[in-house]
Amino acid sequence: MTPRQAIELMLNRMNTRQQFVGGLFGGFDGTTGNLVVQQREANLAISLWQEKRNASGLINLAGMLLAYGNLTEVEYEQIMEALDGDK
Repeated sequence: MTPRQAIELMLNRMNTRQQFVGGLFGGFDGTTGNLVVQQREANLAISLWQEKRNASGLINLAGMLLAYGNLTEVEYEQIMEALDGDK
């Protein structure tokens, strides 16, 4: 897996989570705000990687997605390996 593929996988998992949570908890205002914050953090992490090849934000994002159950442990390990050279 390349760093670009790792980013695409994380964004895919974030989008899947947003669709699930939006459909399940659409009436609760706080949930939507949390998703907006996560999207903002993802955008900052991707920008940092693109501009400086600093993967620290992407590593944090992967950890968050793992904690929320959006990534399997195998996917998390693959992402960590892909980003290892970009720390």
